[in-house]
Parts: sequence; C-alpha cells; structure tokens
Amino acid sequence: MQQELSDSPDRSTGLKTLAIEVIGREGSIALMDDARVVEARWLGRESRAAAGLAVQISDLAEKRLPDRLLSSLDGISVAVGPGSFTGLRVAVTTAKTLGYALQIPIVAVNSLCAIAELSPVENAKRAVAASAVLVGLSAYRGQVYRGRFVAGEDADIDLVSAEQWKTELQSAVSCGTAQPMACDETPHSHDEKKYIFMGDRAVFDRVGVEISDAQWAGDGLQRAAGVGRLGVEMLRRGETTPAMDLVPDYLRPSAAEEKASGAIG
Repeated sequence: MQQELSDSPDRSTGLKTLAIEVIGREGSIALMDDARVVEARWLGRESRAAAGLAVQISDLAEKRLPDRLLSSLDGISVAVGPGSFTGLRVAVTTAKTLGYALQIPIVAVNSLCAIAELSPVENAKRAVAASAVLVGLSAYRGQVYRGRFVAGEDADIDLVSAEQWKTELQSAVSCGTAQPMACDETPHSHDEKKYIFMGDRAVFDRVGVEISDAQWAGDGLQRAAGVGRLGVEMLRRGETTPAMDLVPDYLRPSAAEEKASGAIG
C-alpha cells in the first residue's frame, strides 16, 4: 500500500532524502524533498524484513527519483529507536549499508521524536489547541517507551513501568500535564485538551484511562514522514552519523542480553 503526496518526481526544490522506519510490527518509508513528502509507503509485516525493505526502496527510487539512482540522494534518515528490536535492526542495517556503499550521509532520528513531529498535522485536523504531546510505545514485559514533548521544553524520553505510565497518563488526561505532582486539588481545572496522545493505542487502552477522540492522533500515520522531516533539519545542521557508528537505540537490553548477564533467571 502506498500514498502519493505529490504529482511529479522531478520538481525537487531542496534536499532529497530517504526516510526509513520500522518502529513497530509494520513500518514505512518516505522520499522527501526537504520537508515535503514526495511519496510515502507502508511496509507490511512481509515487507519489513530486510529483503522486502530493499525491494520497496529500489522500487521507490525507480519511480520517483529523476535519474532513478539512490546515489543522487542527499541523505538517509532512519529511526534508530526505541521500538521493535527486530525492526530497528533491519532499518538501521539497511540505512548503514546504503549509506556506506553509496557514500550518502546518514541521520539517526529518535523514534518517539519522529512520531511527535507528526502531531501538528493531526492537531490541525481536529482543531485542538494542544501545547504538548505524550507518545507511548510498547516495550513489552510490562514497560512503555514514553516520550513527553512540551512546548518550550526539552524532550523527556524514558523507559517507564506500566504503573508509572498509568499515573502519567491519568495526570495528562485530567490535569493537562504529565507531571503527577503538578496537579492541584481540582484536576479538571486545566484544559483537558492540552495534550495530544500518539503511539501504540494498545499501551493507552490497556491501563484503562479514557482518551477522547479529539486528543488521540496516533492512527494511520506513516511515521517515516516524521523521520524525514526531522532528518532534513538535522542534515542541514550537520548532525550526521558515520555508517560504521550507526546502531539501534533500544533504551534497554534485550531479554537475551539480560539473561546472558545474569539479570534474568
């Protein structure tokens, strides 16, 4: 499945970049012209494997790059984590291989930041005057990858327990802030639509905190577009990563690594 967001492959006005993300069970890729999405494609579970991803990238270049050559790209942006361990490895390995072989600069983008980057579009659709975004992704084993993005503040990204996640989510919904201690004795005195919520809907639903449709902006997003937007900004600032230094950012060791170190069993 693909989504074409422009009508011509040869109207480039800025940096041409490829954005890749396999944050969850599915992924997406996007060809960018600066911050504009030329074309974005979903990666189903069968396409997110290394071979399937390579085919999709090759086909996108064939149809959308004027010279049909990936070497004409100005950069590659990739979501390095947190997220699915397998998906991140596939995406990072693909970006590393392309970047090294074609001598193209690589930009490593945080997954939660990339998702939050898509919130302004969703806010506009819902006419919600939100000043903050709370992103949650499943980390399994009773944990959540949490990203809190508040206007004028640095991003707050962490791995939290299900209990802490529920507390923060309740606070964000009822008080307009994800800082539990900031709530006063009248929890509904703040604008309940201050926060927009994004990420894996399951991690929101399973803790039993009700979120209104106006506050939820996480469905149907091709996250590669967010990776691409941030990637272009970082590329312009020279914030690139050498291919051989590019690694996934899992935020925590895998179960196998924990077991090997004696942390489990």
